[in-house]
Amino acid sequence: MTASIDRIISRVSRWPGVETAPHRFGGTEFVVAGREIGHVHDAGVVDLALTRRVRDVLLTDGLADPHHVLPDSAWVTYRVRSDADIPDAMRLLRLAYLWRLLAVRRRGIDPDPETDPDTDLRRLDFPAELDALVRETFRDSLDRRVPV
Repeated sequence: MTASIDRIISRVSRWPGVETAPHRFGGTEFVVAGREIGHVHDAGVVDLALTRRVRDVLLTDGLADPHHVLPDSAWVTYRVRSDADIPDAMRLLRLAYLWRLLAVRRRGIDPDPETDPDTDLRRLDFPAELDALVRETFRDSLDRRVPV
């Protein structure tokens, strides 16, 4: 496994509620509340599970590529070729994490009560269309924290 991928695994696995497991096609997957948010492959590939609308915005804005095996799915791929690519990989993984976090908060589950998704979204500084999509989809979850 590359040193860059090792760094990504180390960082993401420390986020509250994230579990890691071997991915069935090699590498490490990240799971939040029983659902995979993405995985990394040893060769420097980061695959993210999102929605088709989010995928389309990421592709249009050039922030990710179509999935390397399933290009017509809601999955996207980001390639880590050097340490310089780690921040953008982490940014996309954090988006997938926040998407899942907000979705489970709707069900009264909060694996990370300390995270303020609104602050995270501002810090991630995604293009306006992507930011608006997340905020519109989860306006109910963004406005309040679910007590644990």
